Amino acid sequence: MQAKKIIKRTVQSLVAIGCVAALWVLTRPDMSEVGIPYVDPAPDGSALTVTWLGVATLLVDDGRTQLVTDGFVSRPSLSDLLFRRPIAPDTRAIGQAIAAHGVDRLAAIMTVHSHYDHAMDTADFARLAGGDVLGSLSTANIARSSAFDESRIVVIEPGQTYSYGLFDIRFYESRHAPLASNSAIEGAVETPFDLPAPYTAWKEGGSYAIHISHPEASMLIVGSAGFVPGALDGVSADVVFLGTGGIMSLDPDYLSAYVDETVRAVGAQAVVIIHHDNLVGSFGDVEQSKILPSFDKTSALDLQQLVLPAQLLQPSFGVPMAIDRERSSTLQPAL
Repeated sequence: MQAKKIIKRTVQSLVAIGCVAALWVLTRPDMSEVGIPYVDPAPDGSALTVTWLGVATLLVDDGRTQLVTDGFVSRPSLSDLLFRRPIAPDTRAIGQAIAAHGVDRLAAIMTVHSHYDHAMDTADFARLAGGDVLGSLSTANIARSSAFDESRIVVIEPGQTYSYGLFDIRFYESRHAPLASNSAIEGAVETPFDLPAPYTAWKEGGSYAIHISHPEASMLIVGSAGFVPGALDGVSADVVFLGTGGIMSLDPDYLSAYVDETVRAVGAQAVVIIHHDNLVGSFGDVEQSKILPSFDKTSALDLQQLVLPAQLLQPSFGVPMAIDRERSSTLQPAL
């Protein structure tokens, strides 16, 4: 009798949880509805632009030299991840993305850390578009797994400057957001591995905030909602591209500290959210995950308040944004 009561209560609890989850999925606002303004498209002739290509992939372009972060184009499915099926870079899709977004002067591609959604495509992106691969030893071993040219792999040292054209790049130590989903992919990629492989082969390795300076402006790219206290002391940036994946699940005090140690630390005028989109959708699907969302109207407003006096903005997929230190506001919201 007691066992039947326990089973009944368990079933009732699961049904209740399922109903709450279903309600959230059905009522979850689209990104156009959360209240974060979009960045205005770059005017013709802009000297320095950044184009968001989903997750933490950014194309930085000054008309002569191009840089890319992560270069994640392949989109393994949710079932691939749940059942740990072997996955590999989709070189056809990578090539199409390179052509579609005019990546024809690539000097370097950098990874914020080495999870599959950041580092899996890096080497093939660099092979097809040209340029060096910069990242941790884990990123280097992932590139070697794709038989990438050893002479074009740069294992970075935090704080050291790497120069390409008019760009100076520095990596600063950071951490991944403290999400439960990260537990299976902690650690480092100690050696190259055979492809295809389960997504768990792409271990985090070192995590970094990447600072890019240019005569026109400077920017900080934070791929995941993590930080090392004090790591960015003395660093300044006009714009922060802020990783917001799963931030609704983070403690408010932690989120406040995250903003303090990134946005406030560098004195940014504008903050552009990244890594809020659907990891298992197709390339270009920029609606947030139904499983681990980042925003509703309340959380969007909370983050807007936290980053003040900087302005919180969201990018449009594939649309260049002008980055210009001389403008009254580094980025402008779309009207």
